Amino acid sequence: MRAVSFLGDRQATVVDRPDPVAGPGQVVIRLVRAAVCGSDLHGYRRSGAQAPDPNRTPGHEPVGVIASLGPGVTDLRVGERVLVYHRVGCGVCRPCRTGNTNICTAPRYRDWEGSDADYVRCYARYVFPIPDDLGWDDAVVISCQAGTAYAPLRRVGASAREAVVVSGLGPVGLCAVTLATAMGVEAIGLDPMPERRAIALAMGARSAFDPREEATPGAVRDLTNGGAGALLETSGAPSAHARVQEYVQTEGQVAIVGLGHTEPSMNPISLFGKQITLFASNLYPEWMLPEIIRFVQQKKVPLSKIISHRLPLEEARRAFQLADSATTGKVVFTWSG
Repeated sequence: MRAVSFLGDRQATVVDRPDPVAGPGQVVIRLVRAAVCGSDLHGYRRSGAQAPDPNRTPGHEPVGVIASLGPGVTDLRVGERVLVYHRVGCGVCRPCRTGNTNICTAPRYRDWEGSDADYVRCYARYVFPIPDDLGWDDAVVISCQAGTAYAPLRRVGASAREAVVVSGLGPVGLCAVTLATAMGVEAIGLDPMPERRAIALAMGARSAFDPREEATPGAVRDLTNGGAGALLETSGAPSAHARVQEYVQTEGQVAIVGLGHTEPSMNPISLFGKQITLFASNLYPEWMLPEIIRFVQQKKVPLSKIISHRLPLEEARRAFQLADSATTGKVVFTWSG
């Protein structure tokens, strides 16, 4: 099969690898869509002694059709349309036992086989069927970005809020805008890139602002009668962390959803005056995935609108260059269904 390989220092290529064979409790999936995630870029950018292993395939956002079943798999069938939860837990810690694999205390990262390839082998317990009326493009966005956005929106009770601010309009932030709109709440976006602000507006944001402008916090407070009830910080930028309190009302909530490469610069005292609740949201729990699929299906959430580029696998070099530019929406590899 064909598979993507990272060579280090922003170099991606396509190589031939053996087709995977399903072992006990595993399935092999023929890919129909596979999306590029911002976290994939961490490995893509590394070089020198920190360069990624070229023998490992990147990618963790697969959707496709089951090609084969390993021994002991009885609740899935060959030909079934599926998406995959992309964390592999230890299976024995308290989070894993309660379906919260996202916060497993001993995650098995080496057991995840990358999905930027023609086929991927997965553990059956992390494979979820998708309904026939859910399109491939919507489904591939669910697998990581939409799930990561849905969990903090659910936690802040977005459907009962008048407005939610989304800081950072990369794929997770754009999903948050779209999901919040589907929940009946006004979304206000913040991003320095005009291209991404334009996408957010097209996806239903009431307004989108450049957070570098000094007038932006005041403009958001004017729109929200003194501040939004909640803010999702998806960018991971220290400059964004430092100003979250300026956008929310008293007793508002702030979710830290994105991580950057530098230390955050948030002063807890800045949260004190408004009695702001601050919490972290790490991906989303495994048990929530069927709920997310149902929500997207029933509300007909147009997640596919965040996809700006669809490319065949052989254009992996260009796909990662586009994703690395920070000016695009979601970049997705496509195969025929």
